[in-house]
Parts: sequence; C-alpha cells; structure tokens
Amino acid sequence: MKITFNNGDSLVEMLRGALREPLEALLGADKRIFLPFLASSAVIAAIVWAQRVRRHGRTTLLGFLFPRSIWLHRSAILDYQILFARALLKVVLFAPFFVSTIGVALAVTRVLRHSFGTIDTSLSRGPVAALFTVSAFVADDFTRYCVHWLLHRVPWLWEIHKVHHSAEVMTPFTLHRVHPLEGFAMAVRASITIGAVTGLFIWMFPGRVQGWEILGVDAVSFAFALFGANLRHSQVWWSYGPKLERIFISPAQHQIHHSDDPRHFNRNLGAALAIWDWAFGTLYLIRGREPLRFGLPAEVRNHENSVVSSIVGPLVASVRTLVPSRLARPRPQPGE
Repeated sequence: MKITFNNGDSLVEMLRGALREPLEALLGADKRIFLPFLASSAVIAAIVWAQRVRRHGRTTLLGFLFPRSIWLHRSAILDYQILFARALLKVVLFAPFFVSTIGVALAVTRVLRHSFGTIDTSLSRGPVAALFTVSAFVADDFTRYCVHWLLHRVPWLWEIHKVHHSAEVMTPFTLHRVHPLEGFAMAVRASITIGAVTGLFIWMFPGRVQGWEILGVDAVSFAFALFGANLRHSQVWWSYGPKLERIFISPAQHQIHHSDDPRHFNRNLGAALAIWDWAFGTLYLIRGREPLRFGLPAEVRNHENSVVSSIVGPLVASVRTLVPSRLARPRPQPGE
C-alpha cells in the first residue's frame, strides 16, 4: 500500500525530502546556516582573532575558527544528529498541523473588515513597505521573547527547553538543537505572528503590502543573520558594549544566556533585540570578558547524549511535572 499526502507526495518521497532539508538549508537564504551567513560570521570571527588572539600567539586562525575539541565534541555531534531527526519528525508527526501564515493573514483581514469595515490610507508603497518590514520584525522578535520566557519559567516547558541548554559546546548548528515540540511551537508562533501583522496591513493598506526583501527574505532578518548572528552559538566572544547591548543582543550576551553560572540563569532571553530584556528585567549587561561553561548539571539534565533520549527524556520529565506532586519525582530547576 502506498501512503500519499495532500500534496500528492508519497511518504517515502517526503522522508527523502526531509533528509535533504538540513543540507539544503546551507543553500537557503531563509535559514541561519545559509553558507554566506556562515562565511560572514567567519570573517567577523577572523577579525576578532586578529585583534585579540593572534597577538598572544594562542592559536592559528584555522584552529580558532574550527577547534576539533568543539566541532567534534560529543555534544556537537548530537547537534548534527538532532538537526536530521527534527526534519524527519516534522514530516511524520507535525506536517498535518502546519499553520499557514497566509491563512492567518486572510482570517485576520476578514475579521477586521467585518468588525470595522474597509479603510484606505494615503500612504504610498515605499513607506508601507518600510513600516511593514519593521513591524513584522519587531512583532516576531517580541513573541519569540515571550515564548522563550515561558520556556524558562513554566516547569513543564523548561523540561522541553533543556535539550537546547544541555549543549556543552556551541557551534552555529546548536541553534537547531531543540526538542521537536519546541521547534513546532516556535514555527506556529512565527506563522501566527507574521500572519497577524500581514492581515492587519492588508486591511489598512490594501494592494500595497510588500516588505523589503533580500533573496526572498525579510531584509531586517537577512541583515541580522549576515552580521554575525551565527556567532551567538560559538566559542567566539563578541560584545557590542553596554550601550548597544541595551538595544541589540550580542553574541556574547547569548553565550551568557547559555552559561551554567547561576548569575546568568534566565537572562538575555531576547533573540535580536535586547529591549524586551531591558523592559522586563531579564537583561544582563556585559562589563568585560567572562569565563563561561555551557551545559546543565547532571542532576538537572533529563536526557542522555543520544537522539532518542533527547526526544523521549524531556517528554517524560515534562509529564512528571504535570502529575500530582506526590507522584512526581522532583527535579531541580536552575534559576528558580
């Protein structure tokens, strides 16, 4: 029996596509690990090496960019494995629950038109494009902060988020070291957020809604990825300084977020903008280089260093937090 899906593809074809997806991400401008984004981060890292490392004769540029102790660490290897596992599970488990950004946009437009009628402002396409691009980026960044805050503060969600924070070393691929449920939730969040903003703009500016794009990607997000976003998950310490870091999250600030030091728990939750951390009291400003260690203590981890364990373990731990306390096994919660 041949199993087919709504788009006409067989299960085997979809699984093959899922296995290709992580590799194709290297060639897609809508992915953080797009090769030009990785290259631009490498250039910035090389500048950091030339300014701060070379003078001390600590390591060569190649050794600085690609230390074997990091890229071949067992934690990094799990990152690569999870990247492929998530692609497969997305097809098998989550494809039927996909939320369409366009569907959300059309629904929001219909509701607004039904509730308030039609309007048509006098703004031309240029200002509308600028306003839409910035609004979509800010809204997406804010909802990402909100969900990230919940992932750290709600016990059963924290058990799921531990997969990401269990990374003992960081490479750009650690971005994708997340539990499939978290990845699905973030994808739904993005679709709803961008869809809602798009629907609002279609209602307010009919026929003129088009954002600024580069290679088919939102221009602001493209610029964020191009200017060193991949260094957030890396061994390269790059701080913007205390003034800029009240507005933008630097790679060093995100590394602080992954630190196992209790002073850093639940800090710097923002994705690109630090203004949310600043407003809600979770900002950690960097005053100088801090020695960092990544990962979770053994008593806090809820999975072993394997793909199956990293998927099943957090689910079991998450369920335990939801059952009555007399039946649950208590687990320490860092930062609480």
